[in-house]
Amino acid sequence: MAAYERGKLSVIAGPMFAGKTSELLKRLLFLEHSDEKILVLKPMVDDRYNEPDQLVTHNKLKHEAVSVRDFERVKDHYTIKRYNYHTIFIDEVQFFNKGETLWFVEEGLRDGVNFVIAGLDQDSRGIPFDTTARLLGLADSVTKIRAVCNICGQKASKTQRLIRTPNRIEVGGAEIYEPRCHLHWESK
Repeated sequence: MAAYERGKLSVIAGPMFAGKTSELLKRLLFLEHSDEKILVLKPMVDDRYNEPDQLVTHNKLKHEAVSVRDFERVKDHYTIKRYNYHTIFIDEVQFFNKGETLWFVEEGLRDGVNFVIAGLDQDSRGIPFDTTARLLGLADSVTKIRAVCNICGQKASKTQRLIRTPNRIEVGGAEIYEPRCHLHWESK
């Protein structure tokens, strides 16, 4: 069995509507066109565009993806080794369990698989998502993306929730959220 170098972890983070999924899509298309073997994963809970087996951007760009509840099931169906996959792409990582995600990524990195992961860095209250935060700390490279504030047009690093709800997570799009700068953002 060939020994592989440790894989590389790249994390793309920022608020909603910043283009995290578009950046992930750009990177995966580059590798796909280079004939590298990739695996694209997304959380099953992300059903905003009613496309269960598609990675979908807010402007409706699409790519095939495997919709999963947890990474244990991924391990049951896919052999995550360098000889099978050059890179694994994970979108909306904040929806996955922190411990299980870190285990899955770390094991894949040790086996020489690269990861490109995108997710929200904080919720609409400004509280960091644990899964994303831990991955940012482990990353070999980080791309922090900003959106455009819906109020003033300045750079936005916050996600504004437009409705009040007791739930930390409400899966949705522009009907529930919009990007805001620090000046025009309020915790909800």
